[in-house]
Amino acid sequence: MPPEQSTKTSQWAAFVPPGRGKQWPWKTGKISALAILLFSLLAAATVMWGIQHFENRLDKSARADLATAGVNLDTLDFDWTYRDLSLTGEVSKELSEQQIIDILRASDDAGIRNISLQLTPLPEQPLPGEEKGTIDVTATLAEGILFLEGSVLTAAHRTRLYEAATQAVGQSNVVRKITVSGLLEAIPGADQRIESFANSIAGLDKATAADAALSATDFRFNATVADENQVDELLARQGSAGDVGLVISGDIVAKKSAPGGVVDVNALKNGERITLSGVVISDFQKQLLVDAATTAVGESMVDDQVTVVASGDDTSLADDKITLLATAVETFPTAIEASARVTVTDFEFNALVEFEEDTAPLISIREKASENGLEVNGEIEARRISLEREVLLLQAEIDALSAEIRENVIFESSEWVLGFDAKKTLDKVVDAMNRHQRPVVLIAGHTDSSGARIDNELLSLERASAVREYLEISGINQLRLRSVGYGEGVPIASNDTEVGKKQNRRVEFSARGRFDN
Repeated sequence: MPPEQSTKTSQWAAFVPPGRGKQWPWKTGKISALAILLFSLLAAATVMWGIQHFENRLDKSARADLATAGVNLDTLDFDWTYRDLSLTGEVSKELSEQQIIDILRASDDAGIRNISLQLTPLPEQPLPGEEKGTIDVTATLAEGILFLEGSVLTAAHRTRLYEAATQAVGQSNVVRKITVSGLLEAIPGADQRIESFANSIAGLDKATAADAALSATDFRFNATVADENQVDELLARQGSAGDVGLVISGDIVAKKSAPGGVVDVNALKNGERITLSGVVISDFQKQLLVDAATTAVGESMVDDQVTVVASGDDTSLADDKITLLATAVETFPTAIEASARVTVTDFEFNALVEFEEDTAPLISIREKASENGLEVNGEIEARRISLEREVLLLQAEIDALSAEIRENVIFESSEWVLGFDAKKTLDKVVDAMNRHQRPVVLIAGHTDSSGARIDNELLSLERASAVREYLEISGINQLRLRSVGYGEGVPIASNDTEVGKKQNRRVEFSARGRFDN
């Protein structure tokens, strides 16, 4: 007899089709996973909205508190990172940073966590009838960095230009060096002129290089873009300056190859890195620059941003220009700072080296560029003069002390002990050597003719050594000093008198670039 069948029904029975075994309800699992995913996305969106909403609430509250306290918000920039506030700009000189913090904290319900202030005093505004001024401001775009410099009339003018620059290249790529004169407007329409200039600056996101300047009556705007299609927009922005009566000058051009030439290519040493940027007209030219930079600093320290724009023209003339630039790049390791640029007509080479003698190969490159018909610009500078010149300067200082040395740095017969006056004079030699720290100095000791020649040679060496040891004790590196003794062989006075003998018991100093082995 078959076993009694169970009358209990499985809890999954409803999910089992007729004629099929029991199965796991995978559809329910998928639905659950999807629900969890949707819930997570909703939670993340809610958190992001909450953070933004909280920042907006804190921003409005902070602005309202400051405005109620009489603070001019037009001169301030608010930067929020959730609950942290960074406040930059200008405030009245009567307001201290602590007062600003007290205002923000007075009605804040622990909303603001940290407050960072970078504030400068507002310039005093002139009274009616006092001195008037005009606008004089420049904008220069190079290597992705936009430099704003000059003077404007109001803080609002400066803020507008900074906003336009930030729109073009981003806040971190703007160098802000505009000052506010606070003067009364000399020529009507300053606000409109600033707005026109700002409008042009805002379009520099499409430029690879730019040079612009605004004055009371003139607007100069030069810019280079990568694509000819981008020229028209910048020309339209430039043209708006004419609507406010400014005299417009400058050109908007696209980077493209010229017959046998290079439009614009740059090399910049920044720390230990070399950045290459701009346009060349062949792969060979690009590789030439990359190889030169790699030789100079190593492959890992080269930032290659060079674009090749192919040209059907003869590239040999451009090859010569690129070779000049590559030669300049190979000298970058000898420089503390260096940059080079070549165009169809110009060669610019700037470098700062430690020693003057290191400038020779760099100057040679500039001279060769001039011989090739390029307009040469830039400066080759050294922090310190050449060793040869430094030797001459040190010797000149020692020679100026020669009379005092012969008067004071003398010895009793058969003695090599330094007296008080001798040490005071030698202290001046120490000062001179500290001012010129690369030359070495040979100290020569001498005697009169009293005694045996061999004894006098030893005595003269003892005298020179006594001087050397005093200079070393006074802080002069021993590697810069060497002492020798000439005995009675080089007199400067007659040994027939006591006065002459006293003069011969002396030491002499000779500055040199290095000691002969």
